Amino acid sequence: MKNDLIGRARQGDLDAWEVLIREIYPQASKQAFSLLRDKDLVQDAVQNTMLKVFNNLSGLKDEVAFSGWWRRILTNEVYLLLRFSSRVMPGITPELLNTGELPVEEAVALKLEMRQEIKRLPLEQQQILLDIDLRGLNLQEAAEEYNLPLGTVKSRLFRARARLQETLKQYRKKPKERVDMTLESSDIKDRIYDYLEGTMEAAARKAFEQELSQNPSWQKEMKKQKDFLTFLHSLTGKITLSVAEIKDKVQAVIEKTEDYEEIVDATFFEQGKPTTMTSHIWFKKPDCYRTEGDSGATGPITVIMKDGVMLTWLADKRQVRKLILSQEYRERGNFNFPDSLKAMAENKSSRILGTEYLQGRPVLHVQFSEQVLGLGEMNTHHWMDKETWMPMRTEYYNVKGELVNRREVRELRLNQGLADSLFELDLPEGVTIEEENSQVFYLPQDITLTEAAERLHQAPYVLASQNYKIKHQWVEVEEGKGALLSMYYVLGEQNPLLIVTQGPVPHTNMPPNASRSPAEFEFNCRKATGGLIEIELAGVKYMLDWQDNAYYYTCGGQLEKDELLKIPGKLMQADAGPRR
Repeated sequence: MKNDLIGRARQGDLDAWEVLIREIYPQASKQAFSLLRDKDLVQDAVQNTMLKVFNNLSGLKDEVAFSGWWRRILTNEVYLLLRFSSRVMPGITPELLNTGELPVEEAVALKLEMRQEIKRLPLEQQQILLDIDLRGLNLQEAAEEYNLPLGTVKSRLFRARARLQETLKQYRKKPKERVDMTLESSDIKDRIYDYLEGTMEAAARKAFEQELSQNPSWQKEMKKQKDFLTFLHSLTGKITLSVAEIKDKVQAVIEKTEDYEEIVDATFFEQGKPTTMTSHIWFKKPDCYRTEGDSGATGPITVIMKDGVMLTWLADKRQVRKLILSQEYRERGNFNFPDSLKAMAENKSSRILGTEYLQGRPVLHVQFSEQVLGLGEMNTHHWMDKETWMPMRTEYYNVKGELVNRREVRELRLNQGLADSLFELDLPEGVTIEEENSQVFYLPQDITLTEAAERLHQAPYVLASQNYKIKHQWVEVEEGKGALLSMYYVLGEQNPLLIVTQGPVPHTNMPPNASRSPAEFEFNCRKATGGLIEIELAGVKYMLDWQDNAYYYTCGGQLEKDELLKIPGKLMQADAGPRR
């Protein structure tokens, strides 16, 4: 039915086109918003995309490819807006727009002219140019994405760049060069082109480099092409850094940073409604850490980590909790942005979206995308300060393009010479630390159900459903003993819907202001009793805890109370059949 609709629209049937637009417009808006996060820019991108689709639909050869075709056009329209938008953003001064080669006013004018020139290109050339010179794909990746021969991609890119080179000539104040007639124009230029784009095989590349070293005219042509591409990419904002290279830069800055202070807003969105917790954080090498915050679940809270000990001061309860930090936690838990970047990129594709500005700071915008089978793409956006390479903002979107989590740094200061006394806990008179109740705090470790069964000495209880993405972790509570933590994610969502824990030792850490009420439910085919706790934390509404045969269990998350009380009855042991 849809292919028939596309076919009629290709033939100029306006009624079919109108139906088609009504179907894809909402999808396009969601996709654009997940990238732009600005309703006005989204409207511009989607309307421009629909116009290009309408004007070029007759040239689409394969109706089955329609969805991927219009989505690529939309993606590149988004990139065009991101790179060349003339919109004034807070904190941007004209100097920040300087390309380095031109005066500021000319650079701004040229960017606007470049955008118009790109829009005037034939669609087939425009899309290849945007993919390679803005998005950062290489020639082979573009050929695979469009299912085209490599030579066709190279030809389209060459023609598009030639058009832009004419536009750039009036701005690049270079002396006119005499044409070197010793250049065998097409062959040598093609080889230079292949060399710069990285499409030469290793043997051919080595041979070309040897010839190049012996031919000054080739070297001159090579420099001219490289200069053009450098200038072009300074305008388009193409960045050739990989995520791995960014990680190395982060690590280099960390090695030079002795301390930092930041104020962070962590916001959780439930059905579009935000809940924000603000934290004030200090860190000093090698392992001193302090954070202060406030929430409905805990009240005012101060956490200090130093010398392998974590103290948590709960002001409303006038209570101090002490944990001993494991060696692994001490090595990995502090100031470890490279590892957090690595975790963010795990099992995801990544792309650099360019330089933007937050609170007057130039930041590098990186997008991580995870394909969810049958549902689409789930995106995480990450902005890093380009001077310090510290994370300034992270946004998590579900597969529908809805923002679900945001972490944003409002203030950042480095190398202030923070005093050691800042990492001491000043307690009110009469409050003492209960040393005998101290536990060791370990980092969670990913684990399989088979491994968990060996540690638990019984088959773990799990939810039998194919509709969840499940992550299992082992949390050591005391030496040789711990608990299995299982997180259940609805496909296409960033936050777990449900968390289930189980183990032979108590492992809960309830908020101090939580009230526990008795609850009855079914577990393991029989009646059970436990406690229901209402939690005022982002992403967790209620928690249920109970005991059975000397094992401790909890479940909690975003479920309402009645739904949560049904969960224990749905749990079954991993090696057992379904229970009735």
